[in-house]
Amino acid sequence: MIAAINAALIHNQSQPWMYDVLALTMEILGRPQPEIERVLLSRLDFSAADVPSMVYSAAYLTRFKAEQQALKLYQQAAALQPDRPEPYIMGLRLAEKLKDAEGILWAATGILTHVWIKDYEQWHEKALNALANLEQSFKKAGRQAEAERVQAARSQSLERDLKLELTWNGDGDLDLIVEEPRGTVCSFESPLTAGGGVLLNDGYGPKQENCHEEYLCAHGFPGTYTVRVRYVSGNIVGQRAKLKVTRYQGSDHPVVQSMIVPLAKEDRLIRIDLEKGRRNQKSEAPQNSQKNSSLLPALKHFVSARPVNPGGRESLNSFRVSRQAGISNGRQVPLVTGVQNVGGVAYQPVITVIPEGISLTGAAVVSPDRRYVRLSLSPQFTNVTDIFTFSFLRP
Repeated sequence: MIAAINAALIHNQSQPWMYDVLALTMEILGRPQPEIERVLLSRLDFSAADVPSMVYSAAYLTRFKAEQQALKLYQQAAALQPDRPEPYIMGLRLAEKLKDAEGILWAATGILTHVWIKDYEQWHEKALNALANLEQSFKKAGRQAEAERVQAARSQSLERDLKLELTWNGDGDLDLIVEEPRGTVCSFESPLTAGGGVLLNDGYGPKQENCHEEYLCAHGFPGTYTVRVRYVSGNIVGQRAKLKVTRYQGSDHPVVQSMIVPLAKEDRLIRIDLEKGRRNQKSEAPQNSQKNSSLLPALKHFVSARPVNPGGRESLNSFRVSRQAGISNGRQVPLVTGVQNVGGVAYQPVITVIPEGISLTGAAVVSPDRRYVRLSLSPQFTNVTDIFTFSFLRP
C-alpha cells in the first residue's frame, strides 16, 4: 500500500486521503514518528487556506501524537477565521496536555471571546479554570509579571461591547431583532451574524424563567444598532416589557440603561449608539460554516426552542430526495422536524426519512463499442449520533 501511494504521489496523482492512509499504514508498520509527521504535514498543501481541512489535519496530527504541530495548526486556523470555535476548544485540550502556558492563554481567552455555541457556559467555565490554574502556577513560581499578564488577558477577554436583555411576564412570546451597523441582522432565524452578534436565548411563556431574550455582541462595529421588539403571540402582563442595555461590560467604564417598552401590533424600535465598538471587519466564519463541520458535530452555534417552518413544497422535495438516496442495506429512520405556523392555532409535523447504515449509489457508463462498462460507485456510511428533544410553543 505504501509503495502504491508513493507511486501515485510521484506521478502527480495525489489526493488528500492518500496522506491519511499513508500515515496510518506507516504507523501500523512502526515507521519513525518524524516520517509520519512529515506525511501528515504534506496534507496541508491541499488546504493551506481551508480552515475546516486545517482543523481536520490538526486532529490527525493529534491522533499520531504530534501534539505540538497540531497546536500550531489550530492557532493558524484561528488566525484565518477568528470566530470559529473548534480551534480554541480543541487547542485548549492540547495546550493543557502539553502544559504550554502560551497555548493555554491563547486558547482560553479565545474561548471566552469567540465561542458562543450551545452550552457555551461549560466551555467558558473550563477556560476560566484553565486561566486561574495558569495564574496560580506563575505565582507559585515567583513569576509575578506573567501572572499579571494572565489576569489582564482574562479581564480583556471578558469585555462585551453590547448586551441586550429583554424580559416580560405572562404566557406570551416576544422576539428580539437587532439590526447591526453593517447591514447584518440578528434574530430568531439568524442567531449568529458576521457582525459578531449572537442571540443567546429565545424565550417564551408561560414559565417565568424562560420569559427573556438575550443578545450579545462581544466585539461589535461602532455605530447605531436598531433594536426591534416584536409581539408574536399570547398575553403579556401590562402589555409591556423591560429592556436592559449594557455597553462596554467588563471595561473600566460600563454603561447600563434600563427602559420600559410598550407593546403593540407593530414592532417597537429602539436605537442604541455604540461609539467604542472594537470590530473593524465582518467575520469570515458565518453561521452556516458550523453546519458543515465534520469534526465537532455537537458544536452548534445555537439551537432554538421553536422550530422553523421550511414550507410544504420544500419539505416534500426533501422527502423525495431522501427516498432516492440510493441502494441501502441499512435502515431508514423517520425524523420529525416539527413545523409550526407562529401565531396560528394548529401544528403540522413534517416527517423526513433519513437513511442510517451503509448506502451505495452507482452510475454505469457503457463504451461506444459496447465492450466495456465503467462503474462509478459512491458508498456512504450514515449514523445518527445524537437526538435532541424539545417542546412546541403552545398558543
